[in-house]
Amino acid sequence: MLNLLWHLSIAVMKVHINQWFPRKWQLKKAEKRVIQSIHCAYEMVPYYRKKYDEAGVDINSISSLEDLKRIPFITKEEILEQYPEGIVAMGVDLKRCHYSATTGSTGRSLPFIFNTSTYAFYLATSLRVYTMIGYRPWHKIAYIKYTAVERMNFGPFFRAVHIPSILPVKDQIRRIRKERPDLLEGYASIILEIARTATHEELKDIRPKFISVNSEMSTQEERDFISQIFGCPVYDEYSTEETWMIASQCHKKNYHIFTDNVWVEFLNSNGDQVAPGEAGEMVLTTLQSPAMPFIRYRIGDIGRSNIDACSCSIGFPLLKTFEGRADDSFILPSGKSITALKLLNAFTMHINKHLHLIEEFKLIQRKRDHIVIQLVIGKEFNEDRFQEIVNKLHEILGESVTITIEMVNSIPTNGSIKRKAIESHVNDRTSLTQRQASGEVKYISTPK
Repeated sequence: MLNLLWHLSIAVMKVHINQWFPRKWQLKKAEKRVIQSIHCAYEMVPYYRKKYDEAGVDINSISSLEDLKRIPFITKEEILEQYPEGIVAMGVDLKRCHYSATTGSTGRSLPFIFNTSTYAFYLATSLRVYTMIGYRPWHKIAYIKYTAVERMNFGPFFRAVHIPSILPVKDQIRRIRKERPDLLEGYASIILEIARTATHEELKDIRPKFISVNSEMSTQEERDFISQIFGCPVYDEYSTEETWMIASQCHKKNYHIFTDNVWVEFLNSNGDQVAPGEAGEMVLTTLQSPAMPFIRYRIGDIGRSNIDACSCSIGFPLLKTFEGRADDSFILPSGKSITALKLLNAFTMHINKHLHLIEEFKLIQRKRDHIVIQLVIGKEFNEDRFQEIVNKLHEILGESVTITIEMVNSIPTNGSIKRKAIESHVNDRTSLTQRQASGEVKYISTPK
């Protein structure tokens, strides 16, 4: 514990100093870290050495970001097959490391480890996410998560309470009323459900100074609705279990990419870097995890970079948008791709107008020309109002696609805490990443 505390104190100072260096310095420093991480992985991790040798990579020629395209990608499946002997650095004592794993929402849970200095750095970047939006050490945090996170106790400072994500929403509201946090943090869908469920009387006791949503894709409309209900700003952060913090919003609501922690490439289907502002698949390289590095790791997410500067003075480059998983984009009969975020927006824009129209939904593409909406209706469900959502979907799709509505009592999460609202079963894509519930049919829609 003392060892972690020592590393954490250093990391907290480091990450909070890092953010104020100008963008040009950030990119130059990140490039140096990327090259160091690649060389370290080749020297210390058996699978990377084998993989690069088989690909004919001359590791000594890798000296700039331009050389990245000659480094093979790595996938979750490869890492899972190689763990731990092939993918953990030689000489690392697993018993002295911090162990974690993905939640397995894609069907296979991925184990991974951090050494103490990496774990401390990751905890420090989590703290930076809070301080970027105004958090101070005397503020109290209530975080909604499946399991409690290891945190240091410093008396009246850095107070944090865990509220289990599996509790019924009314129990979560009772816990939040009791704790009265300054910062409320948790899954976007759960905090949205709390906002839609809490009564006027309950909300009198729930007055956070700010809210941070994470772990799931959320729309600006959803965050605006949460902000309106709780009377405070709502911020979003983007991270993965494997790499921790990738990007987070500052108080100006811009996403800053944490290039002191991870390098992000935005690539097209040929593996080439896309222009700023264009949608590309995000490929990650960790910069602070020598014990188990992720080098050019395909996470299957789509995003857009941004070359603009932020008026908050933080020097990290910007992420313009995060648009969901590549394998959840809908591929239409013409081959056109529609991102998950656009599809999600069609719902949130209308649901927030009619709060109890529906309780829950899931949009599933079963064929290129067939989409299913699984729907748990709300107490004020109105077919004409819901048809407005369907019409908006047809407008976004812009092609001849059948939309079938399935009325269900509940929508299964397939064992995951995260709620996946958009899902594609179309598996005939030829893009960078490898592409991978039933109910009573009530009616088939057409635009009206």
